[in-house]
Amino acid sequence: MSEINAAAFSGPAQQGPMSFGLIFDRTFRLMRAHFRLFFGIAAVPSAAIFLVFSLILGAMLCVVGPHIADKTAPPAFFPYYFIAIIFGTYVILPLFYALYLPAACHAAMQADHGVTISFKQAYSVAWRRFGRYLWLMILCALFIIVPVLACFVVAGLGALLPHFALGSSFSNYAVLLIPLVILFYIALLVYSILIALRFSLAYPVAVAEGMPAWASLKRSGQLTKGAMGRIFLVLLVVYALTYLVTLVCMAVFCVVGAMGFLVAILAHVTQGSHTFYFLIGLGVLGYLLIMAVSVMFSYAAFTTALSVIYHDQALRKGGLQAATGQAGVSA
Repeated sequence: MSEINAAAFSGPAQQGPMSFGLIFDRTFRLMRAHFRLFFGIAAVPSAAIFLVFSLILGAMLCVVGPHIADKTAPPAFFPYYFIAIIFGTYVILPLFYALYLPAACHAAMQADHGVTISFKQAYSVAWRRFGRYLWLMILCALFIIVPVLACFVVAGLGALLPHFALGSSFSNYAVLLIPLVILFYIALLVYSILIALRFSLAYPVAVAEGMPAWASLKRSGQLTKGAMGRIFLVLLVVYALTYLVTLVCMAVFCVVGAMGFLVAILAHVTQGSHTFYFLIGLGVLGYLLIMAVSVMFSYAAFTTALSVIYHDQALRKGGLQAATGQAGVSA
C-alpha cells in the first residue's frame, strides 16, 4: 500500500476521548494500513529471537547429535559454552527490545497522526537515545523483579523458621502451607500485572514527550491512573487475537508437517539416516519461522494498541497538544 493511501485509510488521530470499541477499531485500522512498516520494525527483535534460539538448538545438536547417531547416552552435563549461550540471551535480547519498543511506538504514534515514516526513521529515533530507553527497560524490570525476589526471600525464611521451631513435627503442618503458597503466587501475579499496566505507557511517553526514564515512569503512572481496567481489557483482547493467529499458524504448520511425514514414510526414509535428520532440522527451522512470524504480529499489535491508548489518555489528561508537537518534531 502506498504511503498516501495508508495515511488516508488510517486518518488523523481521534479528536475526542475514545471508548473501548473505538480504541480497538483504531488499532485494527492502523495495523491494516501500516502492516508492512510495523512488521518490518518488529522483524528486528523477532530475528534476534530466531537467531538466538537457532544458536541454542545448534549448540545442543552439536552436543547431543553424535550420541543420538551412535545410540549412546547423552552427556550428563552440557559444556560451559552452552550455559554461556543461555545466560547470554538474558543480556542480548533486552538490548534489541530496548531498541525496538521506542521505534515501534514512534512509528505507531506517527501513523496515528496520519503520518507514515520509514523503517530507518523509526530506528534512528530509537538509536538516538538508546541509553535512555535501555535504562527505562531496566527500571521497569527492577520494579517487578526486586519486590518479587524480596517476597520469595521473606516467604522462604517464613517457611524455614517453623521448621527449626517445631523440629520433626513440622511435617505434620507442612500441608497447611500449600494454600498460603497458592495465595502468595496469586498475589505476585496480580502485583506484576498492576505494575505492567501502570508502566504500560512509559515508552510512548518517553518517545513522544522526550522525557527521561524516571520521569516517563511517573508520567505513565499519571496517564494510566483510573484507566487500568480499560487498558487491561484492550490488551486482553489484543492478546486473544494474537494468540488465535498463533494457533492458526501452528495448525498450518502441523498440516504441512503431517504431509511431509507422510511423504517421508512413502519414500521409505529410515530413522537415523541423513535424510531423516535433515527433515527433522527442516521441521525445527519451520517451527522457529512460524513462531517468529507470530511474535512479529503480537509485537506490532501490542505497540500499536499502546500508542493509540497513549494518545487517548494524553487527550483525557490534557497533554496531547505537547505530545503531538514533540512527535511532529521527532518525525
